[in-house]
Amino acid sequence: MLEWRTPAINDIPEMKRIISSSGAMGSDACAANIFLLREKYNIRIAIAEGSLFRLYTGTRIPGRSGITFPLGGDRVKALDMLAEDCRERNKIPHFVFLTEEQKEIVSSCFPEMCFDTSDGNSDYTYTAQHLAELQGKENVKKRNRVSHFCREYPEWEIRYSENEVPTSFTRDMISVEERWFKSQTERVDSTFVERLEIYEACRYWEQLGLLGAVIYVDNVPAAMTISSEISPGCFDIHFEKCYGEYAQAGGFSVINKYFAQHLAAEHAAQWINREEDIGLEGLRRAKMAYRPDKMLEKYHTRRG
Repeated sequence: MLEWRTPAINDIPEMKRIISSSGAMGSDACAANIFLLREKYNIRIAIAEGSLFRLYTGTRIPGRSGITFPLGGDRVKALDMLAEDCRERNKIPHFVFLTEEQKEIVSSCFPEMCFDTSDGNSDYTYTAQHLAELQGKENVKKRNRVSHFCREYPEWEIRYSENEVPTSFTRDMISVEERWFKSQTERVDSTFVERLEIYEACRYWEQLGLLGAVIYVDNVPAAMTISSEISPGCFDIHFEKCYGEYAQAGGFSVINKYFAQHLAAEHAAQWINREEDIGLEGLRRAKMAYRPDKMLEKYHTRRG
C-alpha cells in the first residue's frame, strides 16, 4: 500500500529529481506547483520505487480531482502499484492530468476506462524563442505594447533574481502583488488564495528553486514574475503581476518578453508553460493573444 502524505518543503529535491528524469512539461507536474497548491487542491503524494504518485481531491472542477500518471521509475510497475493501492483501499482509480501519451498507456492497462478532456485544463505552451522575440504579424500588437512602455518610461530597468539579494528582491515582488491586489475592484476567493501562494513562494524561494524578475520604474517595483523549471529546458510561469498605469502602458508584455529572453539565454529554456486558463474567458483571451505554439491537452478518465 502506498504511503500518501501532504507534500512538504523537504520533498522538493526528490520530486525535482524524479520529475526531471520524466521529461514532463505539464504545469501540474512542476515540483513548485505541487507544493504551493497542496492546500488548494488537497494534494497528496507518495514516492516509491523511484516513482512519484500524486492525488488531488480538493476541487470539483472537472478533470482536476483524481490520481495522476506516475512520474519516473518503471511505468508499468508504477501503474501496477497504483492499481494494487486502489484495490487495497477499495477505490476505483480515476486519472487526471493525462497527456496524450499517458492516456494511451492507461488505456492499454485499464481497457475498461473512457476518457474526457476539458479545454480549461489545457496548458498554453510557447517556445522560449517565440516569447523572447515576438516575431511575425501575429505579434505586432505585443511588440507595440513593449515599445509604448519603453517610450513612456525611458528609465525603466529589469532585474533578475539570480543577481539580487533574495530577501530584498522577494520583498519587491510582494510589493507588486500588494499594489496589484489593492487595484482589484472585485476580489474572489481565488484572489486571496493566490496571494497566500505568492507569499509562500517568496518565503521558500531558494528551497523551491524559483527564478524571477522585477521591473522598476524610477526604482519603484512595477511588475514581477515568478517561474521554475519543470524538467530540463521547460519552465513554468507561476505568477505574473503588473498594476495600474504600468499595466495599461504594456508592463505585462515587457516582463513577459524580457524574462523569456533571460530564461533562453541564461537557463537554456526551450519551452515556456504559461499554464491553463481554468475556463476563464479573460484569461483565455490573454493567453491566446500570444498564439501558443502547442496546447498541452490533459485528459481525465471516466467509467464507460
